[in-house]
Amino acid sequence: MAGDIQQLSMHQIDSRKKYFLDSNIWIFALGNITNPNRKESIYIEFVGKLLDKGLVIHSHSVVIAEVFNAISRINFKNYKNHLLYDPNNRLSSTQIEKLDFKKDYRGTEDYLYNLGLFKSEFEVYANNIKLIDKDLDLDIGYLVKNVDGTSDFNDYLYYEMALDLGLTIVTDDGDFDYQGIDILTENQKLL
Repeated sequence: MAGDIQQLSMHQIDSRKKYFLDSNIWIFALGNITNPNRKESIYIEFVGKLLDKGLVIHSHSVVIAEVFNAISRINFKNYKNHLLYDPNNRLSSTQIEKLDFKKDYRGTEDYLYNLGLFKSEFEVYANNIKLIDKDLDLDIGYLVKNVDGTSDFNDYLYYEMALDLGLTIVTDDGDFDYQGIDILTENQKLL
């Protein structure tokens, strides 16, 4: 694999490529953005085109966990904001600010509702997602030893997966600047 960073909006979908969506792309696609900006729209449309063509989206359970946790945190923030303006709420703004995600939010009606939404939205993609967890033969010692201080562990894991499996990474992560893999992005820091 030669490795190339390419602007996503200029890319022609190729059925021979193995597209891997970084968590930020899934968040755009699943995050119910009411007024997506130009860049977000490009990512959302790309995911739609992959689905329309019936192409497989390669993913990993770590990505799904990242997306679920990020969307849950967004929902928690929205929940706290709603409490601030709810006339039936009996908590002070200080108490609301101190609410704990795990202790106070999980299990609430709002959390369970949003969990159901996440599940149903992901089910839409289920037939087009190939989990590649079992396809990998990565040594955890190698990963831990070789991850450097310029990126997070998950990004490095995705890089190694791309090398191993010939994946094309679709990301908006500005520090996802790895050599030897194909990257599709709209992030100007990478282009």
